[in-house]
Amino acid sequence: MALAGDLSEFSLTDIIQLVELSNKSGAVHLQGQRGSQEIDGWLYFRDGRIIGARLGMLPPLEAAYTFFTLAAGPFRFHEDVLLETPTITQSNNMIIMEGIMRQEAMAHIQDQMPSLTMIPRLVPNPASTGNEISLEADEWRVLTMVNGKNTVGFIAQRSGLGEVRTCEIIARLLTSGLVEKREVSLTEALFPELERIVLASLGPTARALLAEAYVRAGIHDQDSATPEQVATALDTFEASATRAFGVNRLREPMSEMRAIAEQVFSSL
Repeated sequence: MALAGDLSEFSLTDIIQLVELSNKSGAVHLQGQRGSQEIDGWLYFRDGRIIGARLGMLPPLEAAYTFFTLAAGPFRFHEDVLLETPTITQSNNMIIMEGIMRQEAMAHIQDQMPSLTMIPRLVPNPASTGNEISLEADEWRVLTMVNGKNTVGFIAQRSGLGEVRTCEIIARLLTSGLVEKREVSLTEALFPELERIVLASLGPTARALLAEAYVRAGIHDQDSATPEQVATALDTFEASATRAFGVNRLREPMSEMRAIAEQVFSSL
């Protein structure tokens, strides 16, 4: 089945409906850019039904919803890429409906979209804003993790809500005056995020390789690290981690790490 193109011309909804009508099994490889973050993942089908999705460390259903937030980027259907055990049971129509809602929510908060490296903190006296705030269960879950130390990316991962929903909630909390952005140093903004990605994707052994890469790149004081030093450290880490874990396991975490580094340095 020759199905390939760009999401700017052929929406994810169209792709899903076409695969469903064709009653095909396989997977769609999707790539795109959301802000400075690179999205690279898979949406799996069996007999036309969505049965799984993979995007970094996100839960399968959150990964599927996240793909709807991509406005552009190449995609290709592969009939030889199959998922043996289904990880999604929702119907295609339910996934499409929720995905479109996520897409619309993302478009609505685009200008207020917090970065994944931002560290929110509670406003000392939120009552002074004079606003009546009513929070949903998901919003309470996120609010309980706002402590002036956790990044938005960390909260998204630990809450299980995914990046889109977490960013939507943080944006609302910022607007409502319950939380505020805390100014952070390079050490706080970047290096904990790189470690989080490595640990979540590859484990403690990879963290040791990352620490060694920092030394080899000349990063001894993290707050004074330059973009060039960080780029060198990531290249060094990729080379050593590839030997230990293989190219396939490195592709997604390396893409995410480089996107985070670019995002942090561009915001300084």
